[in-house]
Amino acid sequence: MKPYTYILILFCAFLITSGCQSKALQTIFAAQEWENLTVAEGVTCNVPEMIDGNLKTVGFADGRWINLTLPKRQTIHRIVIRGTNITEAVIYQQEQGGKKWQAILEIKKNQGPAIEARLSSVTQALRIFVRATADDARLPPQFSPRYGEIVSRRAIAKAYAKEVEVYGFKSKDKK
Repeated sequence: MKPYTYILILFCAFLITSGCQSKALQTIFAAQEWENLTVAEGVTCNVPEMIDGNLKTVGFADGRWINLTLPKRQTIHRIVIRGTNITEAVIYQQEQGGKKWQAILEIKKNQGPAIEARLSSVTQALRIFVRATADDARLPPQFSPRYGEIVSRRAIAKAYAKEVEVYGFKSKDKK
């Protein structure tokens, strides 16, 4: 009798995973739609060209920080930076009180023109600290009294991006 039980369980598992799902299972596991939160009303950025929704414009950071503020606290599930020269960066989220920042993502050795990352975070503001870009110039090594040895140096170029997109799930009341 036991072999028949195993066969029945395998058959049921096969039916569930093969696409013969019931309406109940489809509503439980329904795919949710993404919504780009940066193109909504009230979003601000210190480089407005990075959130204008146009991939033809390029925004250049005026330093090493890119600051993005949403109109209210929202759940973020994905961050995409398109058309960028950023190779290393750290993304921070603003904590509940608004005075402290927490690192939520570290980007290392990005080689492509886009950065995509999935995460789960609830915040109203994000900061991107650019550590390195693909356009950085290497400087001659120099003795550092701080470290007591010769260290490599580089001149950090201006970071740029065509778009910074922050995605959350579309709320059901907006349909």
